[in-house]
Amino acid sequence: MWPTMMGGGMWFWFLIIAGLGYLFWASYRPSTHRYIRDDPVEVARTRLARGEITLEEFERIKKAIESR
Repeated sequence: MWPTMMGGGMWFWFLIIAGLGYLFWASYRPSTHRYIRDDPVEVARTRLARGEITLEEFERIKKAIESR
């Protein structure tokens, strides 16, 4: 038995339309995934700027990366 347009039937169609609207919106919004990997030297440079590593550690990491 299909719901009628009275009472519960209105909610049924509202939810169907809202769901389709959400699916349309979700398929066309910009993606938040990062497909490009960060440059390892830039990551080390950022860590140096934040104070997470010392200058000596940064130089050692940079040297190891460039020697590959």
